[in-house]
Amino acid sequence: MTTPPPPPSSSTIDEPDNLPESPAPVSDNVDNRRRRQLIIGGIVAAVVLVVVAACGAGVVGVARFADAVDGEGRVGEACEALEVRLNRVAPPGSTAGPRERALAIRNENAAVRPFLDELRRDDDDDRLVRRWTALVDARTSYADALDRQVRGGAPAFFVGPGSQRLASRHHDCAASVRRLSAPDL
Repeated sequence: MTTPPPPPSSSTIDEPDNLPESPAPVSDNVDNRRRRQLIIGGIVAAVVLVVVAACGAGVVGVARFADAVDGEGRVGEACEALEVRLNRVAPPGSTAGPRERALAIRNENAAVRPFLDELRRDDDDDRLVRRWTALVDARTSYADALDRQVRGGAPAFFVGPGSQRLASRHHDCAASVRRLSAPDL
């Protein structure tokens, strides 16, 4: 005796389990493949752009660093040349009177002018040039006050700008800054 087959369930009546699934239409597969290719292509393009931008930023950073190092080197050389020029003139403190001191200050200021020209040409920091110019201008005012003192005017006093930033900005110029900041010594 054979057993009868089980009664069909409601889910298997419409879709039998033993039938193979119908394949997706070919156009859907092609569209999905194209969509994936476009997404992957977009991701690859974005990665390439990020890498190119990072490399470009790196090149710009290295170039700026090299320019800064080269600029520091040129300013350092200009500081050394300034010190040589200052050592060729008598310091104002070694003079006998106010007239000679005023002349010595002007001689030192003349020794600073090529340095200022070098800074204007090579340094991107205009504040540094302004600080050096302010120091030279204060020294010129002091020399003019010494000339007035010789003619019977009030005693001259040197009122210089804060020079510590100049000395700290370029260590090669520190000795020259100290000398130029004290024209009455």
